[in-house]
Amino acid sequence: MIRTTSLISDENGYKKYNLFEIHETLQDIIADDYLEYSSKNFKKDSYCELMYKKNFYDKYDRDKYKEVYEKYIDNEKFKDKAKFIYSIIDYDKYIKFVELNETIENPNELIISYSVVDSDGVKVNFYNIGIRDIAFVF
Repeated sequence: MIRTTSLISDENGYKKYNLFEIHETLQDIIADDYLEYSSKNFKKDSYCELMYKKNFYDKYDRDKYKEVYEKYIDNEKFKDKAKFIYSIIDYDKYIKFVELNETIENPNELIISYSVVDSDGVKVNFYNIGIRDIAFVF
């Protein structure tokens, strides 16, 4: 696993950091600006909305795919997870990765973990996503 951290806020000495733990195999699909996630410099909100629209709203008819809408599209928790994935995964790099890896052995090992750690050492884990999660939202 590759571990990276970046400062996302500093208010009166109380600091919070992004902590990413990325399986080495997935390093090649990570966006160049992934460390900006959840910081004041994050600028991908519009891009995430566009990707969600393209991969869900535009793909599925509400009347025909009611279950998909209930389980995924109208589910705020799932939307947040998709936004996270769209924020840290570079789409073009992901497409190239898929072309080079038609078959993936041990997909459960290909994980990206995201946590926030504060200056007191408290760690809160937000996401553990795997290659299956990533593939599903693209």
